[in-house]
Amino acid sequence: MLRQEAPWVVFPGLTEEKAIVVSMAEGPTASMRTSDLALLHRVVIGSTDGWLVTADKRACLRMANPATGAQAALPAIDTIPFLHATGGGSWFTLDLEPFLQVRFGGPPPPEDKDWGPYTPRSSTLTAAQMRQSFYRKVVLSASPQPGSYAAMLITDRHVGAPAFATAEDKVWRMARSPAGVEDAIHHDGRFYSVTYAGDVEAWERDAGTGEFTSKVVAPRLAGADDKLLRRKYLAVSPEGKLMAVCKHVKQVQQELGQYGHQKTILRVFFTVQVLDQAHGRWETANVGDAALFVGVNSSLCVSKREHPRVAAGCIHFTNDEVGDACLRHALGSNNYQRSHGEPDDAELRHTAVYILKTGRTKRLLQHIPGEGDNPRWPPPVWFTPSFL
Repeated sequence: MLRQEAPWVVFPGLTEEKAIVVSMAEGPTASMRTSDLALLHRVVIGSTDGWLVTADKRACLRMANPATGAQAALPAIDTIPFLHATGGGSWFTLDLEPFLQVRFGGPPPPEDKDWGPYTPRSSTLTAAQMRQSFYRKVVLSASPQPGSYAAMLITDRHVGAPAFATAEDKVWRMARSPAGVEDAIHHDGRFYSVTYAGDVEAWERDAGTGEFTSKVVAPRLAGADDKLLRRKYLAVSPEGKLMAVCKHVKQVQQELGQYGHQKTILRVFFTVQVLDQAHGRWETANVGDAALFVGVNSSLCVSKREHPRVAAGCIHFTNDEVGDACLRHALGSNNYQRSHGEPDDAELRHTAVYILKTGRTKRLLQHIPGEGDNPRWPPPVWFTPSFL
């Protein structure tokens, strides 16, 4: 019970009442009721040390341990002072003047594509849209428990600023982040994040005010402005070093049939950088005998020495476009059609393994029922069981 498990992946079943759970080390699958996993009608947007964070269509956030059945509500999102629930919780309105003051420390820069130079007075979303266009990921502190945790909410890119909550405060507090937080982890007692600009920051909480502030702790990531860069993740190596995993997407042409017709498809590839703290630089890494798992809900690295049956030198990835998945689900997965000229993005939605040495991608667990090109709902997630 005390040995750390290798990551599992939780697939949605053919109905929302079922989920399929697969161990990356053991392989066999099990079908379980989502009500038993605390996942029924919910989307997982966080996974830390055996605890999942889920969001429902009422914008309620909840933490749950599927292995033990323990659950607890996280603070209501409208405890953010300038985010107001209306219509009995059916709508959420963001008062933009105080929000922008928090995020930018003043007016947004004119070149900001989301908020400058002419900013409306408010922005409103339905409760169901919150997990599509406001939430992105929740990171919990190490070994969380319902009465003892800190949580970092990463918002969607156009919002950008993170929010923090603790078990003792029971409110969300937004923090300043002009460049916007893209991903974060909890490591060595602190939250670490990477901005869209490629800066890695560490966050500290003021014991007096409860506010969180950040400072840059590493050089800017190389290639952060690469046009092919789709997503950045943070992880920690088995040796305790910070790692940055960069997900790139390129367009390639694929021949169709004997008449020379072509279609455009999106191919995924990854690069990894490890922070050399002593020399203050990022170095390209091949991962060695480690295995990386990335997705919107979690990013982690495990050693093959501890988990011999896990594929080393690889990056395991899932669909991390939760907002897009929400939209596809709302439109109906069977009715969704790509527009003329839109690239085939099926590889972005697959659960797959990227082999760093060969640069090839292969599908993971193709025998899972329904694991085809149709969008999955909700997106698969990584999960490390814990009975503590």
